[in-house]
Amino acid sequence: MQVYSLAMEYQNGSLLSILSFNILYGGTHLGQPLNQTAKVIETAGADVVVLCEHIGNARPLADRLALHCHEVTAPPYRDSVAVLSRFPMIETFDHGVRLGLTEGETACVFGVHLSSSPYQPYQVRDGTFSRVEEVVENAETTRGQEIDRVLAEIAPWMKKGERVFLCGDFNEPSHLDWTDRSAAVGLHFKKMVPWPCSGKVIATGMEDSLRAVHPNECRAPAVTWTPVPGQGVGGAANVADEVHDRIDFVYHTGGDIRPVAAKIVGEDHKHSDLVVEPYPSDHRAVVVRFQLNFALN
Repeated sequence: MQVYSLAMEYQNGSLLSILSFNILYGGTHLGQPLNQTAKVIETAGADVVVLCEHIGNARPLADRLALHCHEVTAPPYRDSVAVLSRFPMIETFDHGVRLGLTEGETACVFGVHLSSSPYQPYQVRDGTFSRVEEVVENAETTRGQEIDRVLAEIAPWMKKGERVFLCGDFNEPSHLDWTDRSAAVGLHFKKMVPWPCSGKVIATGMEDSLRAVHPNECRAPAVTWTPVPGQGVGGAANVADEVHDRIDFVYHTGGDIRPVAAKIVGEDHKHSDLVVEPYPSDHRAVVVRFQLNFALN
């Protein structure tokens, strides 16, 4: 299988590809072999992968792909979040790892799988809230403390000027997507919602990597939830009731990091840039390629 080659694509720097992928209950829940989940990672050409819902299959996947592996054990992520990497892991944290890219060149990768319920887009669909402020308050109550803990761990590394990546299934849309512009064209129930998790991440100085590449949320919605609506796999029971959205993210910060491509991996070309059939998860994956200003080995 052809994957991205760092050395071939940029001679004046290096490319680093990072994939955020919720694999759905270990990657085999839809009756497909684990090799199909590995195929998604291969198709993405990922150097680093943040997995959610690995349920014990992170290390088997890493072994198949010849990658290093660290399982995040901080509550409530046990058996959910893991980082896979072709680079050695020189330090581990509550929510991630520090990678040795080359001698003297490092990067920190943090992973999250935030609480999925209550899921506010469904509540918006059902008319649970009368004011946007209620949506935001409910989302903050659901996930606020979880994202605060991760950002507190990230903060010292950002202060040092380290390259930092934050990835995972946030189970919450982005304020960069539910905008006045998207509401004006009829998206997202015609509502502008300043979703708190994405707002907090951006407030630290991190950047939404996909939106840096595709800044128009109307032209590039980049939906990751969900390719299997109405099948009872964590989503709506009825296809017509499903709320499609972007809830899987890659964020980045660091002076020499520049995202140069961002793609969705999924079940068909209508919804995805890169296709794997049959697709093994209820989340499409997002892969971002970054140009760095030094040469990787």
